[in-house]
Amino acid sequence: MAVVGVCTLLSVAVIISVTTSVEVDPGPLDGPWDNIRLPENIAAKAYTMTLNINWGTMNYTGVQEVTMEVTGDDTKYFLIHTSGLVIDKTATTLHKVVGDVVTDLDIKRTFMDTEKKPELRHDFYVVESTDAVPAGTYKMIIFFAGQVQTEKLTGIYRSKYIRKYQDDTEVPIYQISTDFEPVDARTAFPCFDEPAQKANWTTSIKVTFPPGIDINEYNILSNMPLKEAPTKDNQIISAKFKESVPMSTYLVCFAVSDFIFKEAVHTRADGSTVLMRVHARREPEFQASASYALKVTPAIIKEYEKFYKVNYPLEKLDQIALPEFNSGAMENWGLITYRESSLLYNPVTSSTAEKQRVCSVIAHEVAHQWFGNLVTMAWWNDLWLNEGFASFVEYYGIDAAEPTWNILDFFYPDEVTTAMNFDSSPSSHPISVQVSSPEELSGLFDTISYRKGSSINWMMQKFMGDENFATGLENYIATNKYGNAYMVDLFDALNPAYGGVNVTKVMLTWTLQMGFPYVTAALDTTTTPGSTIITLEQNRFLVGDAKEDDNSEFGYKWHIPFSYVYKVKDGAVETGVTHWLMADDESSKTITLESKELEWIKGNADGNFYYLSNYEEATWTALASALQNGELTSATDKTSLVYDVFRLAETAKVDYKKALDMTKYAKAESEYVVLSRILSEVLTAGDGVKSDEAAYTELWKYVAAMLKPRVVEMTWDSNENEPITSPKMRDMALRNYCRAVKDKSDAYVVEALNKFTEFAKDPAGKKSGIKDVFTTVMRTAIIYDDTENTNWHKMWKLLQDSDWEADQRIYIAALARSSNTTVLRQMIEDSFSEDAKAGTWRYLYYVSYHGDNYDLAWELLQSRWDEYAVQYNTTSFTMGYLVQIPEVFDTQEMYDEVKKFFDGKESNIGTGKKTVEETLAKIKSNIKWKKEHFESVKTWFTDLSLGSK
Repeated sequence: MAVVGVCTLLSVAVIISVTTSVEVDPGPLDGPWDNIRLPENIAAKAYTMTLNINWGTMNYTGVQEVTMEVTGDDTKYFLIHTSGLVIDKTATTLHKVVGDVVTDLDIKRTFMDTEKKPELRHDFYVVESTDAVPAGTYKMIIFFAGQVQTEKLTGIYRSKYIRKYQDDTEVPIYQISTDFEPVDARTAFPCFDEPAQKANWTTSIKVTFPPGIDINEYNILSNMPLKEAPTKDNQIISAKFKESVPMSTYLVCFAVSDFIFKEAVHTRADGSTVLMRVHARREPEFQASASYALKVTPAIIKEYEKFYKVNYPLEKLDQIALPEFNSGAMENWGLITYRESSLLYNPVTSSTAEKQRVCSVIAHEVAHQWFGNLVTMAWWNDLWLNEGFASFVEYYGIDAAEPTWNILDFFYPDEVTTAMNFDSSPSSHPISVQVSSPEELSGLFDTISYRKGSSINWMMQKFMGDENFATGLENYIATNKYGNAYMVDLFDALNPAYGGVNVTKVMLTWTLQMGFPYVTAALDTTTTPGSTIITLEQNRFLVGDAKEDDNSEFGYKWHIPFSYVYKVKDGAVETGVTHWLMADDESSKTITLESKELEWIKGNADGNFYYLSNYEEATWTALASALQNGELTSATDKTSLVYDVFRLAETAKVDYKKALDMTKYAKAESEYVVLSRILSEVLTAGDGVKSDEAAYTELWKYVAAMLKPRVVEMTWDSNENEPITSPKMRDMALRNYCRAVKDKSDAYVVEALNKFTEFAKDPAGKKSGIKDVFTTVMRTAIIYDDTENTNWHKMWKLLQDSDWEADQRIYIAALARSSNTTVLRQMIEDSFSEDAKAGTWRYLYYVSYHGDNYDLAWELLQSRWDEYAVQYNTTSFTMGYLVQIPEVFDTQEMYDEVKKFFDGKESNIGTGKKTVEETLAKIKSNIKWKKEHFESVKTWFTDLSLGSK
């Protein structure tokens, strides 16, 4: 009866709680609900949950039966998370469980924490027993109702795509799925919504469909296999699933769709098997695109079973490609959810870059099935244990699935430099950081948790050695599987396996303070002729000014493994032994190389560790020569050298002109990772002097000349047997050359424009021939568009007709490069339509990121702010992208304007709050760069024209 009442409320879309009669005694105002964390003395042990979903109204009702263990002192308060649900308080029951005997307990009152204090946002539903109860086992049963989200992609939400039939009929096809990390499980059902509250789940789901839908085409998936065959009758599908292993609430998942699947079986070393399925739309092109995931997943699992030395823990693994999804993917145990572009790869039309992305996302999510799911961080402050570790291990998964890619060579440029760019800001934060609100929890899903986390895991593995690291990791998982752990548990497990310096002592300096050091290496070859004394000194690296309250218990000193390569005078390049520069050492440390007089030294060999290296003037000059004459051969060493010199120039520790001078050899550089780093640094420096027309013109001439040798030696066509760096080099070189040459009659620009014209006539037939230069062709078509915006309108039509999200993103990024603000304004207007492709936020972000219309993007962000906030303020990544839009500004006037705007958005900025601080810090950094480097960089570029005369 209570459930019927709840359904009635939902049928008129009124979300209120069913109330009981007015109580004379409201109870105490203060209590355990004042704390954001659940009481430590009550732990969920098992859930039995039933959901009844109405497909027509997108409403649902449910019953949650949670078994709990009370320890320690007597208690009368049972707290459980719930947010946005209708709770039938009169139907809530509480029971004592002793063996098979279940005894009812009297409930004195039930209430939400906001009924005590409206300002609380802890999402607690409190059940108060009449009498305090002792330690033991208890059961609580809660009847509730909710609504499937149709406006946001969080909690239980609806997604859709348009199915096109041969008669041009278009029909929307809907799916229901879930996305709960970090704290959206509570919006779907009452639960103990903290990662340490692991419990076994037994789930039953019933879906009632309206007439006209063929229910035989629909299926329900969840974390565990079906307990029995689902029933399908009278427009109702009912499914019951096996009891789960202990898992955290954010990993609970289910999906309802008409998708079909491809399957394979992975056989473990012990002969047991894992059933693997990839689910996607039933259209043939989507089914064909599911094959690659099914091919690489077994190889990835096999590698991880060796790496972790633990078998994949479940008997099945479903992976599902959803048309609409909040992020790239979510590692729900046994049912990984993806956005389509992260799981599907079309071998005919998808680029090599798409293939690499699909493989990397699969490898990342499957890595979580052990590190994150089997062993879970105890609280969100150690999120990096999940995300940083998966971001690290994914490289080994990719390497196993695609060994010819040599993917480990990409770790430094893709992970370490990305982390350092973020971590050098005064607005950065330690890897392990305390959080106190749902918005702060969501804000932790950032570059620090992912990229810095992966970088320091890589660093640990390299200084410990692969075998020692593997042994320690095996100990860690064996001790904590199906449970939770803190970061010190990982370090303590690694310690006995290493036997060198104390791993815990070392790693706390990298996890409890933000940022990173630079190490200055000075060479003395005169004190002892024929030998070299290397003096090392560490300092904190910081772009911008430290905040007033910026302090660290370690004084911003780190325990640093210093590795290096060096060249002996008139001799060979050799690798030195790693030395430890400890935080508690005196100001410097010396290393003596007997009977070796060095010409140069390059610190952080192969970029394995998380710091920059600085040198004296003579060494920088020698290293520039080493780049020029080919003495420095490691691609990673060359990449890290270029990265180091520009970061140090940015902070005036090296002359900016010296950094730019080191790029002059780039015409001879054929390594993709090195040339892409050089190009990135040159373009960044050039952007800083954009306001000077002469310097900016010379920038593009310099870029065109740098890339021309690579462009000339390559073809537009891909070769199936070429290494993965070849299509990457092809796209990077052609795309940037065509942009830089500023000449519509240039042969390469003409070729790109011709390819666009042919493609626009026959997209389905021509895509395969340009798949690896697709971005180049699309962007060039817009950059060199005519005054009638002919190519723009053709591409807009291509976007509307596209079902492939990866292509949609490329179209939008190209369209955003138009110099015509009228079409850009209309594009942003159209992006708010219900059927906008690839997400509303992307259009505005790409206008700011991919074009020169920063002012327009900032204007439109301000004028449409409330509309963006409604869609995205609970979504950390997306809100962060929007808040980043004004970070390109470089004047105090714009800093003040941006700050004033965001100061007034406290009420609806949600998960973007932390990004505001980062954006303001970036603008300050830009102002400082302009003051310190503008004239120097401008002169360097303008002097290039003098040198060419």
